[in-house]
Amino acid sequence: MTSGPWRLALPMYNVTPELARNWESLLGMVVQALRERGWSGPMDIVPVPDDLLAFWRADDLLLSQACGYPLVTLLGAAVQVLAVPVFDLPGCDGIEYCSVIVVPESGARERESLRGSVAVINQQHSQSGMNMLRHTFAPLARAGRFFGRVDVSGSHLASMAMVQSGKADVAAIDCVTYALAERHAPQRVAGLRVLQRTVSAPGLPLIASRVLSEPQLQDLREVLYGLSITAPQLLAQLSLRSLRPITLGNYQPITEQIRFAVERAYPVLT
Repeated sequence: MTSGPWRLALPMYNVTPELARNWESLLGMVVQALRERGWSGPMDIVPVPDDLLAFWRADDLLLSQACGYPLVTLLGAAVQVLAVPVFDLPGCDGIEYCSVIVVPESGARERESLRGSVAVINQQHSQSGMNMLRHTFAPLARAGRFFGRVDVSGSHLASMAMVQSGKADVAAIDCVTYALAERHAPQRVAGLRVLQRTVSAPGLPLIASRVLSEPQLQDLREVLYGLSITAPQLLAQLSLRSLRPITLGNYQPITEQIRFAVERAYPVLT
């Protein structure tokens, strides 16, 4: 089968350089498996681009990992949902994951005491960093506010660093990122304490361009679902059990979490 040129990149969970190399190895195995199925066109593993939304919407996207919040609010039918990771990590339950609300070790002991404090999020359109934080504090908001200020760090690791340094009082961190940091880069979590876990939602979806044909999608899905058999050692290094089927419709809980905050007059995290 001739296809492409295609681009592949996995922007999530590159907590350490070694983990980033392992994720790239996973992509290499996907490319090789597709070659064995007759794919002859160019398939390039590329650096993670700055503009992820444009990358995810691109017609030449063969494989990437998106976030559930932009999936349901911005991407929708513009992409095709392929699979969801199942991690062997605290806070993960099958295809679902949560965030952990982190504070300094000597920080808040309950949510209410964070009123008027400084929160930090990784991105405005993050499920784990923004939407789950908003959902957690929505019942406590007054006149649409709870925090004194909300800063944007650019990444979960940067948010954790801001809480460590005292530049922020609280953040919601993807439980996978937090657990991988505990295992592989414990200095990233030193001085932090988990105040609580949030509600759960389906994990970060693996997606592809909407222009892929049904036979191409079938090949790609079969390769991804089969990695637990063809690459068990690599998956174990990534704390992955498997990749499972999922559809856009499975992400309805995220829409419900958005509605929960809106109904409590807290549509914007402030």
